Amino acid sequence: MARLDDPLITLPPNLSLKNIDDKDAAAAFLADLSLQDQSPEEIDPEAEKRLLWKMDLLLMPLLTMSYGLQYYDKAIFSSASVFGLLQDMVSMILCKCSPSNLTRQKDLVVTSGNPPVSSTTRFSTATAAFYWGFLAASYPMSFLLQKFPVGKTLSLMVILWGIIVILTIVVTSYPGIVVQRVFLGVVESAVSPGFVLVSSMWYKRSEQPVRIGIWYSATGLFSIFSGAVNYGIGKSAQNARLATWKYMYIFAGSWTIAWGILLFFLLPDNPMSARLFSLEERKLAVRRLRDNMTGVESKKFKRSQFIEAIMDIKIWIFMLMGVVCYEWGVTAFGAQIVKSFGYSSLKTILMLTPGGATTAVSIYITGWIVTRWKNSRTLLIPITCMPVMVGAIIIWKYDWSHRGPLLVGYYLLAIFGAPYVLLLSLSTANVAGHTKKTFSAAAIFIGYNVGNIVAPYLIDTTTRAQHYPKAWISIIVVMVFSSIASLVLRAMYIAENKKRDSITRPEVKYSGYNDEKHDERERQNDREAEGAAWSDLTDKQNPYFRYVY
Repeated sequence: MARLDDPLITLPPNLSLKNIDDKDAAAAFLADLSLQDQSPEEIDPEAEKRLLWKMDLLLMPLLTMSYGLQYYDKAIFSSASVFGLLQDMVSMILCKCSPSNLTRQKDLVVTSGNPPVSSTTRFSTATAAFYWGFLAASYPMSFLLQKFPVGKTLSLMVILWGIIVILTIVVTSYPGIVVQRVFLGVVESAVSPGFVLVSSMWYKRSEQPVRIGIWYSATGLFSIFSGAVNYGIGKSAQNARLATWKYMYIFAGSWTIAWGILLFFLLPDNPMSARLFSLEERKLAVRRLRDNMTGVESKKFKRSQFIEAIMDIKIWIFMLMGVVCYEWGVTAFGAQIVKSFGYSSLKTILMLTPGGATTAVSIYITGWIVTRWKNSRTLLIPITCMPVMVGAIIIWKYDWSHRGPLLVGYYLLAIFGAPYVLLLSLSTANVAGHTKKTFSAAAIFIGYNVGNIVAPYLIDTTTRAQHYPKAWISIIVVMVFSSIASLVLRAMYIAENKKRDSITRPEVKYSGYNDEKHDERERQNDREAEGAAWSDLTDKQNPYFRYVY
């Protein structure tokens, strides 16, 4: 039976599983309880079930509402575009004045000596500006999350983005809107990578797809909610003093600030310091994550892990999939696309809402499948990409005089959330070492931003008669790429697991609690695996680590 001191197994230079500097924070927590060097103790399944239920009751509403609010402000930008924002941006340039000084009639801007005008190019630039800020801040923000308490950092960013959302209404120039969107992207860049880290801190690898799916499904749930709210605001504020779209931003910003304050007091920084859990619950919350082999948290930036992350081809595949495995402008331009089918502004907002249900349901279904069938994630990605491609083909090729099939095609596009959640769960489950994990999370969202910077420019009003062909061709191509990339990852993970099993046979891996059939040598392996779990080793450094796919 191979052991960790076997010459075939290579640990980092000067690295010992029993005496390692800068271990995972869980190691210090367990050491304080005199548990770190003990053999794994039996976990009561009923106690674990109660703890999991309590964790879900606390974390899932907090993460879901927060992620939904992040999606909401992007959805508002789309809704505002059909309630005068698009025309106001143009008028700010033509008149060099505040939109409040413009004569408004039925959400069209009429300027002195000029007919009503609009420009999707400027709207595309303003849309992309959010992702410029997100892209620029992704890596700095990910390491900020490593350095400072995660819960407090995330809640402060939520409050800041709420303030920036409200300030949208005081912008009086088109460049001002672009700058505002950049800063919004900067502060929101903490949320998605941060939530990925929170999910990996609290949940087993087998539990992560469902939990990530729950909070990510807020993109769908808030599509329904935002559609209903924006419809109500649009209907009631038609003759109000301010432009209709400004009331949308006031509502969203106020709600976000209030939620951020609540989040500050409720979202724990990690399982070890969660005040709403007893000491026994916190101990159990840590020990149950032992088999993850990804650790919980480490506050020290480790250069070796950073270099390893840069050299890991799998993380670059994650990044490329992040570029292509998303909705490619559908969020920002959804209202414009549906309005092109011949609906009024109010009717357009109403027609957007079923797409949110499609997103949420598809995420829940794939999450359920992953929990039932082991190593199905990389197979489900191609399967869930297929309906997105079908939706793109329907909108592109079908007769636009028949709205029903076009709406079906648009709702199929919303299934993009399912493969994206599967991608996030692959990352959280297969990257170990806290510095490397933060790099990987940021890499995916850098890809996400690159895709969302490019995508808005594919919706060109001059190609409306051809049904925006560039947009739909691009979606088909990127979904095909995502499908192939997921299968490549599957092959790589299977090959790596087989290689490790040939060195440390599968029975060396942790096999149970207090099993009387274990001989002393096997118990020693269990203790060493326990040490490896809390030593902040990367997935490459830890010979006990096995990839899931």
